[in-house]
Amino acid sequence: MQRVSADRRGTAIAWTTVVFLVTFIHHLYGGLRFDSPQRTVLAVVFSVVFTVTYLAYRLGSTMRWARAIFWFLVYAFWVAAVGLFEGGFNHALFVVLRLLDAYALINDLYPVHSDARISDDVLFQSTGVLTLVTAVLLAVAPAWVVTRRRAAGRSR
Repeated sequence: MQRVSADRRGTAIAWTTVVFLVTFIHHLYGGLRFDSPQRTVLAVVFSVVFTVTYLAYRLGSTMRWARAIFWFLVYAFWVAAVGLFEGGFNHALFVVLRLLDAYALINDLYPVHSDARISDDVLFQSTGVLTLVTAVLLAVAPAWVVTRRRAAGRSR
């Protein structure tokens, strides 16, 4: 059981790293492209949170409180806040609504000067949507490790 737990955490930190890198690139690019210092600041904030996440991961092999912090950050911050809200609401939903020409709904959901409204840039929008995709993979990948291990154990 200890090995499965370590594999789950290892998978989670690998996917968290992917979510972080996509989000970092997205915000750094957006900050430079749209002359938006708050996006650049967010890239730095995400770097700090990733550092705390990584430290909790490293300490989690021996300290229960660190494991709790690690899993909290993985699911509450990286999956929910960054993936579902930032990637899902701010980008994926916006792109889908634009493709559907649902401008009345866009006007209701996104204020005229919101971050989503400056999104005619393909790289900016695609990295925003990719944030959602990688966060969903982060959400399910640790469970796949357990399922794969159990299946391998039954086949022996």
